Amino acid sequence: MTATATTATVRPTVKPLENYTVEGTSECSACGRAVKMQLLIENDTIVDAGGTVESCGYSRECMAALIATIKGMSTMDAQAVSSEDFQPLMTRVIEKLGCDNWCVAALRIALRNYRLREAA
Repeated sequence: MTATATTATVRPTVKPLENYTVEGTSECSACGRAVKMQLLIENDTIVDAGGTVESCGYSRECMAALIATIKGMSTMDAQAVSSEDFQPLMTRVIEKLGCDNWCVAALRIALRNYRLREAA
């Protein structure tokens, strides 16, 4: 293996945003702990993202990679993001855990909350 294949391009750090437009929370089915996605959206574009991950280090890495993937995306494009889109940014992929799915769920809940807010 080369160094590139074993070195993450995204550090598994997830920080909450001080200012954000919406947030979405999901719970990991394995441990029951919360995964929260916060989005700062301007003109239907995600200009910043953050959140909190109370569960395992793998979930934090999934969330960090997801955040790196969606920054700069339109809200419509971000709605279609799946774990396959951010897995190349991760140091490892553990399919059987499914932690990546809960991060994507938190994103989709945040985007739903954004659409509801905009419709009000």
